[in-house]
Amino acid sequence: MASPPPPCPDAPAAPQAPLPDHLTEDILLRLRTAADLASASVAGPSLRRIVADHSFLRRFRALHPPPLLGILSARFFPAEAPHPSAAAAQTLAGTDFSCSFLPSREQRWRRCDFRDGRALLCVHTDGRAMVRDVAVCDPLHRRYLLLPPVPQDLSDLVNHLDPFLAPAVRDEGADTAADAPFRFRVMCLAKCQTNLVLYVYSSSGPHAGQWRTVTFDGWTALLAGASDHAQSSAAFGKCYYAHGSFCWAICAINKLLLLDTATMEFSSVNLDPDLMNHEVAFVEASEGRLGMFALSQLPIHFVPRLRYSILVTTGDDPGQWQKKEVVTLSHDYCYQIVGVAGGYLLLYVVTDDPDSFPPNKVPDAGCFSLNLRTMDLERFSRGRDIISARNQLYSGFPPYLSPPTI
Repeated sequence: MASPPPPCPDAPAAPQAPLPDHLTEDILLRLRTAADLASASVAGPSLRRIVADHSFLRRFRALHPPPLLGILSARFFPAEAPHPSAAAAQTLAGTDFSCSFLPSREQRWRRCDFRDGRALLCVHTDGRAMVRDVAVCDPLHRRYLLLPPVPQDLSDLVNHLDPFLAPAVRDEGADTAADAPFRFRVMCLAKCQTNLVLYVYSSSGPHAGQWRTVTFDGWTALLAGASDHAQSSAAFGKCYYAHGSFCWAICAINKLLLLDTATMEFSSVNLDPDLMNHEVAFVEASEGRLGMFALSQLPIHFVPRLRYSILVTTGDDPGQWQKKEVVTLSHDYCYQIVGVAGGYLLLYVVTDDPDSFPPNKVPDAGCFSLNLRTMDLERFSRGRDIISARNQLYSGFPPYLSPPTI
C-alpha cells in the first residue's frame, strides 16, 4: 500500500484560537503607560472593546498613576531627563497653560488647580474674599467651559478658599464610554463665622449644571478648646487628595479636616502637636490608609529630615499617627514641599550657602521628586524661578471637555 503523501509545506496553518479576555487583560495591564495602551487598542476591535471597558480602565489607573509631567509656575517646567516622565513631558511643548483663549482677559483669570490634565481658573471679586467666575479648561486642545457664578448669599462669610477640581464619579445609569470623558466636579469651600459651606458643581448627574451646597456644622466644635489666638489663626493648609478624600491640615489647632467625596461628609482627626514648624503633605499609603510627610523647618545647622507617618485606625479609635520612616536630606540645601502628584512628592531645593562650593560647582536650584513606592530621590527639573505661592503640578493628559461645538 502506498504511503500517504507528505504534507504540503505551503499549506496554511490552522487558525490560532483567540486568547480569553482575562488573559488579554492581564497582558494589557503590563503595559507601562497610557500611550502604550492607546497604541495597543488600535490593533483590533476586540482590543478596543477591552481597553474601553470601565472596570479595565479602573484597574489600569490603579496600577499606573498618571505621570507627573511638570510644574506650573510663572511658566511650565517639564520633567527633565533622565526622570521617567521626561519623554512624555516633552509632548506638552507649546501648550497654552495660561489659557489665554478664555474670554474677557481683563477679568484677570487666575489659575487655581489642575487635575487629570484639566485646568481650573477663577475670577475673584474686589477684596479677593469671594470667588465670582469659574472656568474649566483643556489647555492641550484650547477648550473651556464657563460655569455659573458661585453663590454669594452668606452674610457671615469670612472668605472662600480657592476652588479645586475633584475626581469625577460615574453616574447611575451612565453606561456609555463616550459619556465618561466629559464628567468633572468643581468644589469651593467657604469659611464662615460658625460653619463651613462647600459648593459643589457637577457636569453630570441629577445636579448637573448647578451649584449645590454641603454644610459642615461641626466647625465651631472643632475649634472648641483651642485658645483665642489659635482659633483666629486657624488657617487651612494646602489641599491634598488621597483615597477618595480631600484633606486640609489646620496646624494651629492640631487638626486634619477630611472631606469624603463619596458621601460628601466632613470629619477630622488629630495631628501631632509638634507640626507647627513643619510643612506637611498627605499621600495615599497602602491598604487604603492615609500617609503624611512632615518636613522640618529648622535652622541650617540641623540636618533636615522628611518624616513619614501612617494614620492607623482600630475600632472606634479616630486614628493614631505611626512613624514609619525618616528620609535624611542633604544639609547643603533648603527644602520646600511643592505638592504630590503622579506617585511622587515634589521638593523644591536651593543651596544654603553658595560660597561654600568651588567655582562652577554650585548645585542648581530646582526640584527633586521622591518616589512614594521606593522612597528614592531623583532630579526632576532645574530653575530658580520654579517656586512661587501659586505652583500647581501637572499630571496626566486631559480627556475632551465636551463635544467639538465648544
